[in-house]
Amino acid sequence: MSDYGDLNFDDEWRDEPLKKYLRKKKKRDNITDTRFDDLRRALIKAPENSDYQSWDEFLDWQNGQTIDDAWAFLDQMREAGLSENTCREYMAIISTFLSSLLEKGIVVDSNPAKYVHDEANFDPEEKNWIDRTPNEVGEYLSSIGDPLFQSAGTVFVKTGIRQGENYNIDLPYLHIDHPSYYALLEKHDVAIHEKIADRPDSLFIPSEPTIGEEYRGEKRLLGNKRVRPTILPLDEETKHSLLNWLAVRPITEYPHPLWTGKKSYQGRERIGKNAFKRRITGDLAEKHGFYSADSNKKFTLHWFRHFFTTNMKPGFGHHDQHMDPIMIKYLRGDKNTSSRSDNQSGADIMEVYTHDWGDQIRQPYLQNIYQFGIYD
Repeated sequence: MSDYGDLNFDDEWRDEPLKKYLRKKKKRDNITDTRFDDLRRALIKAPENSDYQSWDEFLDWQNGQTIDDAWAFLDQMREAGLSENTCREYMAIISTFLSSLLEKGIVVDSNPAKYVHDEANFDPEEKNWIDRTPNEVGEYLSSIGDPLFQSAGTVFVKTGIRQGENYNIDLPYLHIDHPSYYALLEKHDVAIHEKIADRPDSLFIPSEPTIGEEYRGEKRLLGNKRVRPTILPLDEETKHSLLNWLAVRPITEYPHPLWTGKKSYQGRERIGKNAFKRRITGDLAEKHGFYSADSNKKFTLHWFRHFFTTNMKPGFGHHDQHMDPIMIKYLRGDKNTSSRSDNQSGADIMEVYTHDWGDQIRQPYLQNIYQFGIYD
């Protein structure tokens, strides 16, 4: 029985609790539009160009929710670079929503978000990213002896892709112009995706899948969250790192994940979803002195996206060369909101990039992307 007694609540509270809750907040509580947007971003739908999932996107909470689920939700917000104040606020929003259901005695029987909100140590001061030069990144990558994590780290920092986008790569979405790779594909009857079949040394990142969705016969544990499908160039250094990994990568079956667990049954399983975080930004970084957990600075997988963006923007970072800011948006898969001063809209140039990829994307990328000297 609820805190209000045995009341006959509107069926919509049970059938569509989020919709009902937001309508109540908007109409009866008379909240501002800004506050309403915060509720939606925390509960229902994260912004398209963000790197985190809302509560409803992240978790099938109506069919069961645990304290571990709530901690994992907080962790992925922090991984995405949200401020501590925002993380605390979003956990409070979810806690209040779940409390309203508990009071009515419907849908849920626990409030793990409240527990995490009360137990988490939210630092009110924004932690800054660690500051590293391309040379320092190169030294770190060179020190990683495991070809899997050296290659995955190289892909992260050379492309700025998100954790889920890297994690979800399947062999058909990777086109490496090398006889050994073509032989591998032929041996396992894998066809390169049509989007990159005629674009050697490229990587296709689709906008799918979403977290929890079955995609190419596999339920995906992480989502891509990319606004538009994107074709990314691969420079020689990234290509070399991928070939090193592929030379020792276990044999796989459909859907042929690029990053496989070494101890899984004949390597058929995709690597664990937390492996990159645990190794690349965890024990390997500490072992080789690239980062210390005692530091008051941030180093997460999202840091590589931040590093890519900062060092390729004109006038920022530690890299002398740069790319057009709209080209960076294209490579990141962002929704373009910029305008051009040359009478060509941002939307127009995005279309040019798509249709003239070789000259407009590949060549400027190869000319300007930082080099680490890993294989010199």
